[in-house]
Amino acid sequence: MQRVLRLGAFTALLLVAGAAASAQSVTFDFNDGTDQGFGNPFSADPGNAVSVPVANVGGSNQLKLVRDGSFQEVGRRSFGATDPFHLAMAAAAANEANYQISYDYRVDTSTGGFGNFLQLGTYVNAADGYYAQDFPGAGKDLELNGGQLASGNVFSGTVTETFSAKGYNLAPGASEYELGFIINGDSAAGSGIVYIDNVRIAPVPEPTSIALLGLALPALLVRRRR
Repeated sequence: MQRVLRLGAFTALLLVAGAAASAQSVTFDFNDGTDQGFGNPFSADPGNAVSVPVANVGGSNQLKLVRDGSFQEVGRRSFGATDPFHLAMAAAAANEANYQISYDYRVDTSTGGFGNFLQLGTYVNAADGYYAQDFPGAGKDLELNGGQLASGNVFSGTVTETFSAKGYNLAPGASEYELGFIINGDSAAGSGIVYIDNVRIAPVPEPTSIALLGLALPALLVRRRR
């Protein structure tokens, strides 16, 4: 019995690992202290990238978006066909219903200077001329009113949404892609800081993979108890 359980756990873990490895995904966690390319939007001239500050917040390096009033505050374009970001975006473009964008946000209103409203969203761009944004409208990822911004509270959370749900329709064969963040509000330039972390483009987890992982864990626990 122990051999059967051990074999089942091993097989399930291999299947889960294989499914994860077969899909293109990319994560930007800013742990190296750099903006990991998010100062390179399409709007920047080649070679004139802007360095986006990274700050340590609670022991985690996070992208520090200081509003400059440009609406499309920061973006990351792909750097060639072998760039993991490019590969993930191309895979998402080919399967937008089953690929998602996720990221963590943090807004500390105790620092002041946020004005009367703050809205956060994302946009995508491609070298073939395609552009789309999930803002304005019901697709905004975060919206805070004047009362919330004056509360002194910290607002944080995780946004996870498929490309299709965001209304994006990218062509999979584009030579370059861009993903960026939109910040809208009435705060003065240089204030109203928004922190972004763990930006990820990845397939939606498959129920079969989750079920297999659920099978593996009890088997491993039985093996450990024996």
